[in-house]
Amino acid sequence: MVRSYYPLILIFSSYLRPAWLGFSLYLVIAGAAFAALLGYASPSSWGQYFADPYTWRVVRFSLLQASLSALLSILLAIPMASCLFHRRFLGRQTLLSLFAISMVVPTIVAILGIVVVYGRSGWFTSVFGVSFPLYGLGGILLAHVFFNMPLAVRVILQAYSLIPDAQWRLASQLGLSRWHVFQLIEWHYLRKNLPGVFLLIFMLCFSGFAVVLSLGGGPRSSTLEVAIYQALRFEFDLNKASYLSLLQVLICSLVALAVYRFAPSVRQDVSLYQGERLRLPSSWWANLADFSALAVVLLWVLPPFAAILVPIFSALFWQTLGMEDLWWSLWHSVRIALPSGLLALGIGLSIAALARALRWRQETDAWAQRLEQSGNLVLMVPSLVLATGLFLLFRNLGVSIKHAYWIVVWVNAVMALPFVLRALMPTIYQQEKRFRHLYAQMNITGWARLRLEWGQIRSAAAQGLAYAVLLSLGDLGVVALFGSKGLETLPMYLFQLIGSYRVEQGACVAVVLILLCLMLFYVINRLVGGRRAVV
Repeated sequence: MVRSYYPLILIFSSYLRPAWLGFSLYLVIAGAAFAALLGYASPSSWGQYFADPYTWRVVRFSLLQASLSALLSILLAIPMASCLFHRRFLGRQTLLSLFAISMVVPTIVAILGIVVVYGRSGWFTSVFGVSFPLYGLGGILLAHVFFNMPLAVRVILQAYSLIPDAQWRLASQLGLSRWHVFQLIEWHYLRKNLPGVFLLIFMLCFSGFAVVLSLGGGPRSSTLEVAIYQALRFEFDLNKASYLSLLQVLICSLVALAVYRFAPSVRQDVSLYQGERLRLPSSWWANLADFSALAVVLLWVLPPFAAILVPIFSALFWQTLGMEDLWWSLWHSVRIALPSGLLALGIGLSIAALARALRWRQETDAWAQRLEQSGNLVLMVPSLVLATGLFLLFRNLGVSIKHAYWIVVWVNAVMALPFVLRALMPTIYQQEKRFRHLYAQMNITGWARLRLEWGQIRSAAAQGLAYAVLLSLGDLGVVALFGSKGLETLPMYLFQLIGSYRVEQGACVAVVLILLCLMLFYVINRLVGGRRAVV
């Protein structure tokens, strides 16, 4: 009997109460927001939406584009991660930093760069004389892989870092080739992490709408998220939005259950000392594979970034810097992004503390997985739905819309939570695996344990915070829903410029936004992560 209540006793231990408080605050607000939206629903009329062929065409296209995007991202990321792990070349660290930025670069900025490169009068057409089919499935896949392939590379590199040093020394002593090392050592670790990477990218693509809205090219390339946005923004049909939201939650839950059902369990090794890794013999085929992977990825990622930065050499760019609206928008962006990032990090650390307390115990291991997966709430429940639910909740409580600032901050924090957990959990689990018995014997808990571990986890915490801040900085959907003079951020200002056909000036604002992202990413990693932080 006591054994069955052990998880609850463990969760409510005194040293875990701050973590429990942060997690409960996150879950209660999210549940209240979703319940407020469902309160306006009329399930009796959902049958007409269920019988509508357009709904199922949207579902089929959503599944198709998300699956292809995830598969393409992973297929490109595996050889690229292998190249980056085994090779040391000039510009390697810069490329890794560029990958980190491309993961969270504002969507509208990246789309602007992609249009400049692959549009009908873009660089691709000028060089090859053939127009790239940008608007439709091809453009959606191109943009999604641009965003998510770097994410897959960095997650796979984390899996490489978990391979014990002794295995690399043994492979070097035996003279194994790169291909045999991949088969015998690397694949054993990668295959445990790839289902999680696939699921993360799938849900990001399935629940994203800015790329589809910009590059979809019409109703034939619409997704569930776009349909929810249209129901909320243009029709204000809360009943339809509730139905589509529940449908999205159901589909994402089924996909997640299927992936985790067949995915091998992750069990990290204790012996993770990283000494001087011996160089593996490199064949002609290995060199060709590395060069090919590097060339394909660079050609995929670099041109849009170059297109974004080209306006910096124009006179209009320096004129744009003198505009007062630009600096007010920059200030609004920063005052939303920094609190959102700190809130996301706080919630992420709360979930991580609870999950690791329950990990590696037979009776509580499943609870740890549920806690970790709860951070992916925004991947199943659209951020627009949460924002609308909070708006309705505030309205029912008689709170003025002037408090929409806090709605935007909270929703942006929840949007970034999957990235924060991806950065935190491997390192925190590694520390728990290696030192949990020592901590238990010496009764080191709570803040004392955090102070001891901070040197080991600060780099991961810095990455999570940087991801959260940059994602909030580039958000357009939630801010657009509550757009006002006091919440006019840089992405919203850029969107307004492009909408009024001031594209050249919008390109200049995009340069400011991407430079702000680069500066904040570097500063956060150095200040929080320390001098040894991996930027």
